[in-house]
Amino acid sequence: MHKTNGDGTVEAEEFFIQTPFFRFAAKRWGNRNGLPVLALHGWLDNAASFDGLAPYLPDIHLVALDMAGHGHSDHRPPGVKYHYLDYIDDVIAVADALGWEKFALLGHSLGAGISSVVAGSFPERVTHLVLLEGIGPMTKEVDNVCQSLSRSVLQMKRYLDKRTVVYPDFETAVEARVKVGDMDLESVRVLVQRNLIETEAGLTWRSDPKLKAGSPLYMMEEQVTGFLNGIVTPTLLVTADKGLSKRFLRMKARIACVKNIRQQVLTGGHHLHLDDPEPVAKLVAAHLI
Repeated sequence: MHKTNGDGTVEAEEFFIQTPFFRFAAKRWGNRNGLPVLALHGWLDNAASFDGLAPYLPDIHLVALDMAGHGHSDHRPPGVKYHYLDYIDDVIAVADALGWEKFALLGHSLGAGISSVVAGSFPERVTHLVLLEGIGPMTKEVDNVCQSLSRSVLQMKRYLDKRTVVYPDFETAVEARVKVGDMDLESVRVLVQRNLIETEAGLTWRSDPKLKAGSPLYMMEEQVTGFLNGIVTPTLLVTADKGLSKRFLRMKARIACVKNIRQQVLTGGHHLHLDDPEPVAKLVAAHLI
């Protein structure tokens, strides 16, 4: 069962997962005999994204991953891009390393897109699916493929030479992160705390700068549809009334592709599971338990 701190909060176990090619950092909460759930965070976030949800889900075995290049996990080698489909290999490798033949997926934003593709591709392994503010990966129209590839190549060259931003203290780093995302201040602090490393010059980000380079090749919408059509597991989609998904024009069409899906809209922004976790956790618990 889970441990608690003196203030009543749930204590997470920090650990590493070794796969054939990478070492991933992770946080673990809950009942080791409960339903195994792998949680995948959003772009440039980390495993702390699920710190708020975990205390409300004590009956499941929740493992939140620092995805490749994020948090305390390994970076991809120099010159190697963060291509979307490589995350699918990572998820399966992590599940195998944990000894999980069957498991549930809980994904936010980028993590929700990855979870969608894994669930569609490995329906025999994914028992439940929870998507927060995302369903399927980003796509580009066929007319943009040349531009996307050239931009990605040039961005990779720039990030090889780009100097790392250094901050004099924690609060300055927090202020920088606040400017690029619509998120409660305390939520920002939770994510930033896990994503900083101390150097002689000051504090800097742990995340790989190459993560900011665009994908060399995006999927077409027809390909995403194929993955969504392959999802057979019971699926919960939670979106925020002020979130990014509200502005996604293809949301209804994508939802219609999933055979067994239920959507719930909650008040909040894109990081609603961290800003106000209890309402999200109630939906997640009812879906998983």
